[in-house]
Amino acid sequence: MKRLTILIMSLAVTGGALFAQSTRDILKQNKALIAGTDYVAPTEELVLTPAPEGYKPCYISHYARHGARYAWRLENYDMIKRALDAAASGDNLTDFGKDYKARFDRLYPDVKDHWGELSRKGWNQQTAIASYIYEAFPEAFPDGARVRAVSSPSLRSVMTMSSYCLALQSKNPTLFVTENVSRTNMPATLPLEDDNPFYEGYERSTLPFDVSDEQYAAGISFSPEKVLARLFKEPGKSVDPAKFYELATHMFFFAEGMNSLDTDLDFMDLYTDEEAIALWSIDNYQLFTEAWPKHTGYNSIIKDIIARAEAHFEVGECGADLRFAHDYTFMSLMMCLGLEGFGRMPQTPEQVEEVFQSWKIPMGANMHFVFFRNEDDDEILFKVLLNGEEGHLPLPADKWPYYRWSDFKAAH
Repeated sequence: MKRLTILIMSLAVTGGALFAQSTRDILKQNKALIAGTDYVAPTEELVLTPAPEGYKPCYISHYARHGARYAWRLENYDMIKRALDAAASGDNLTDFGKDYKARFDRLYPDVKDHWGELSRKGWNQQTAIASYIYEAFPEAFPDGARVRAVSSPSLRSVMTMSSYCLALQSKNPTLFVTENVSRTNMPATLPLEDDNPFYEGYERSTLPFDVSDEQYAAGISFSPEKVLARLFKEPGKSVDPAKFYELATHMFFFAEGMNSLDTDLDFMDLYTDEEAIALWSIDNYQLFTEAWPKHTGYNSIIKDIIARAEAHFEVGECGADLRFAHDYTFMSLMMCLGLEGFGRMPQTPEQVEEVFQSWKIPMGANMHFVFFRNEDDDEILFKVLLNGEEGHLPLPADKWPYYRWSDFKAAH
């Protein structure tokens, strides 16, 4: 009941800013966001609200998704290659299809052996994020401060961690930085993995509607055959009709994946804006309905955030704790926190996209809890930066974007 009361208080303050504009309007105005989880987190200089008088940064706690990467599996590239090659050999490509294939053939040799890996753009992205955090809050990183980083065992997450840590170290070589990949860190990175030795179980969360991904997609106006007819004179001659939808969606995510690569090639011209938004909506719904039932299983990450922060405050240490994992862990943590309204429960399938937007979990998604202390006051304040922007939590917000640490602990 306590958390519900806090949530209502916060939404009363922040609701207008969060939900005044419909998700569809936002997508039409900023088409880059249609990429969803393939959108790339920005690395621009931070625009920050000054801390209350007398408060200075003293510690940072962080959770992030790995940086920009290649397609997560080889099939994302090879299914497209097989269809295009088959059509070319059978003289079944349209003029647009021939141009599309020429672009694809230029790219394929450079990506086919890198599936699942952090891209160069992803590495540089983490360097930039770490640099702007250091430059914005240098007081949190005094000489000799400890920076503890942990990661999931995925290579792209490990490389993301290394890029971030190296950037911090380059800013201040005296920092004591440690990087670790271990099962002992899984409560803070991958709580629900089978090999987590500290797995505690969780209570599944239910939704007030029972509409499968397939049922939701069937209600969205989207014709995969119409899309493929732009490439193939007769789509059914080169692609099994039962695979039309799979190929059309593969090509969508392939096209959006160009955001993560150092290339000027563009493949989104295969889709109209309406088709792209339809595919975003279907994917967004699937991501939400997969994450919501088990999101409370990620509360152990919040426990780790609290425990490690308290340990720093107890001895008066500065520094940082960093955690690197994946999109499904990041979105579940946002739900547990209620960050940017992600803890709200939609009442209908149509409301899902108004409370959950996948572009907020982009490549390199990051949240930084930045803590502030006043030497003349025991009160600790903090704010959350979500992908570089000051975020909203379901807590009393009389000094937004700053919240009382005591309120956060009481809520969790």
